[in-house]
Amino acid sequence: MKAWEVMTRMWGFHRSLGEEVFPELEKIGLFPMAPWLLAMVAEHHYPKAILERVHLPAPTLSQMLRRLEAAGLVKRLMDQADLRRYRFELTEKGKEAQEAGRRCYQQALEKRLARLSKTERQEFARLLKILASPAAGSGQDQ
Repeated sequence: MKAWEVMTRMWGFHRSLGEEVFPELEKIGLFPMAPWLLAMVAEHHYPKAILERVHLPAPTLSQMLRRLEAAGLVKRLMDQADLRRYRFELTEKGKEAQEAGRRCYQQALEKRLARLSKTERQEFARLLKILASPAAGSGQDQ
């Protein structure tokens, strides 16, 4: 199979998973990227650090963070070490929303993985680990 065919199938899988999950996210008041962005805020806190990881235009990220803030899922705080900077923290409501979004994705993925045998699931996980490694196939590990 050619690399492009693999990419096309990965995109198709991602799109199909999203089509299943997005209506569930809407029911709990989350937009499609909210669980992912909440996870980024929980881990990185500062807009610049989040921006470096999400690879979105800065205005798009700002708009999404404002949307999360308006929903009461994140709060903006001044950085006590540098009052020119601010950071984001999840609120309790944001932590609950992040967990609810994670459960939506987990349930949808579990349905898909149920189609595989235990051995196939283990092999799939092993292969994903190899493919997710930045050093894989780069010649750095040889």
